[in-house]
Amino acid sequence: MNFKSSRLATAVVLLPILYLLVQMLPSLFFFLFAAVVILRVQYEFYLLFFRNREIGPISIGLGFGLLLSFSFYRADLFWEGRSGPAVIILSLLMILILTLFLFRDIKTTLVDSAVILLGIIYISGCLSHLILLRQMARGSTLILFLLLLIWSGDAAAYYVGKSMGKHKLYAEVSPNKTIEGSIGGLVGSLFAMLLAQRTFLPIFTGLDFIWVPLLVGGMGQLGDLVESMMKRSAGVKDSSALIPAHGGLFDKLDSVAFAAPVFYYYLLWFKGQGIPIAGF
Repeated sequence: MNFKSSRLATAVVLLPILYLLVQMLPSLFFFLFAAVVILRVQYEFYLLFFRNREIGPISIGLGFGLLLSFSFYRADLFWEGRSGPAVIILSLLMILILTLFLFRDIKTTLVDSAVILLGIIYISGCLSHLILLRQMARGSTLILFLLLLIWSGDAAAYYVGKSMGKHKLYAEVSPNKTIEGSIGGLVGSLFAMLLAQRTFLPIFTGLDFIWVPLLVGGMGQLGDLVESMMKRSAGVKDSSALIPAHGGLFDKLDSVAFAAPVFYYYLLWFKGQGIPIAGF
């Protein structure tokens, strides 16, 4: 089986499973599922820097990442009670204190602390917006729509870039990506949105058909470039080999990490989507 066939076969197997998990799981169990996925992505992110799997700094980051995800799930206890920022501030203070007493090399303490905090905010903070999306009206459908836009754009960019790409998009970061592929990706996101609007999510009208593909698709592409930059900095091709022919969860959700917050705030500010708070 060649590479393209392997990617397609893996997607065919995983997408129905993902659909059932997002659509059918009750709120609490969706949070637990999302938390496990986020922790795995955060772990893969940390391995780009902590190559020897240092248990101390990785555990600190994962612990506070889980706390941040929980604060999104129980926003009524944290953010609505004005104590949400405490999660981030206390995480920073505890990371610095623990680094002070548990550092591996005093010459790397500044970078170690920055990487741990970046993993919490970039991975857990951004991906936890999926939990907020799930709490909106028709939340599971919105998540599936977001993934459809991202992965349709990703597939379109891949095939357009392979067949028509001539002009490099950003060779220093991702040598195989092309301008033609990037444009094809945005067009793929637009077609995915048109399909969704006509079949299962008719809430978008007018300028939504311009802004949503541009914002979600564009941010998804930027998220992919950012992860490529980090992997090139670390000297690795994939964040892990967890998913056959696709790499790790970080490789699959790098675009979602950038797109999910933008999509959530677009819905909140411009579409008036309410946020019923989930409880236990």
